[in-house]
Amino acid sequence: MIQQALLMASAAFALTLGPAPSADDQQPTRAPVLVSTDWLVRRVRDSNMVIIHAAPSRGDYDAGHVPGSRFLPWSAYTTRRDSLSIELPDEAVLDSALEAIGVTDQSRIIISGGPLVNTARLYFTLDYFGLGTRTSLLDGGIEAWREERRPLSTTEPVVAPGSVTLARSPARLVDAAWIVNHTDAPTSNVKVIDARAPEFFAGTSAGNYPRAGRLPMASNLPFTWMTGALTRFRDRMTLERLLRRAGVGRGDTVVTYCHIGMQASVVFLAARVMGYEAAVYDGSFEDWSRRRDLPVTTGAPVVPRAIVR
Repeated sequence: MIQQALLMASAAFALTLGPAPSADDQQPTRAPVLVSTDWLVRRVRDSNMVIIHAAPSRGDYDAGHVPGSRFLPWSAYTTRRDSLSIELPDEAVLDSALEAIGVTDQSRIIISGGPLVNTARLYFTLDYFGLGTRTSLLDGGIEAWREERRPLSTTEPVVAPGSVTLARSPARLVDAAWIVNHTDAPTSNVKVIDARAPEFFAGTSAGNYPRAGRLPMASNLPFTWMTGALTRFRDRMTLERLLRRAGVGRGDTVVTYCHIGMQASVVFLAARVMGYEAAVYDGSFEDWSRRRDLPVTTGAPVVPRAIVR
């Protein structure tokens, strides 16, 4: 029954795809996903460094930020589209906002601010638009920086406008049709991860959505499990164990979703820390639950790694 529903849904949709983790480990082809506060202190005056403070409102930035940080408005990297709460922005909007705060094609980008769902969402956005190879997230964000009594500034730097080239990375983004088409086989190496709390995964709470439950092929890995104190990411061994528990193995592609795509960005980032290919189902359960021709499952999963046939 589920297989039939998935096949029907597939035909109906158009495919759109095109120690903590070692923050100081450099990789030859890309910047590390995470950097530590110590790392940033040593490089905070680097002329090519652009530190972006991401927060729900400017008030958090004005209350004190890493010296030299530039504030990037929430509206620059999220938008509402097709009645979905959070979607990726139009490329022109993001491009203009980044250039306004001085980002260039030579910039080394560090994301600070908080909470983590915001900073991780910005990381996912920049990775999708081709800037992931030179973007890192400050592990622990502004909360860790403040807790360690690092220098804070309440002054907004004066910067010259930049010129940056964005190039989409389609493999970072999937929709419902892509999930249907790429998980409907026992040999699929796509692992779908639900980043929500267990009560939403099990369907005991529907939240504000039309139906309760989860995608039938999903495993649960709550985004809060990715971090410890001060929302620093857990050590690599723990992250690997958590991903393995969710059915992820080497060579797999991790697809994350949640309510609206925010919490999913945290698990996406953790998968990127561990070197996995990863993507976000941006419409998330808000999108899936309103599509009545797509199945949802409730209760404890019988087969957490595959579609129940």
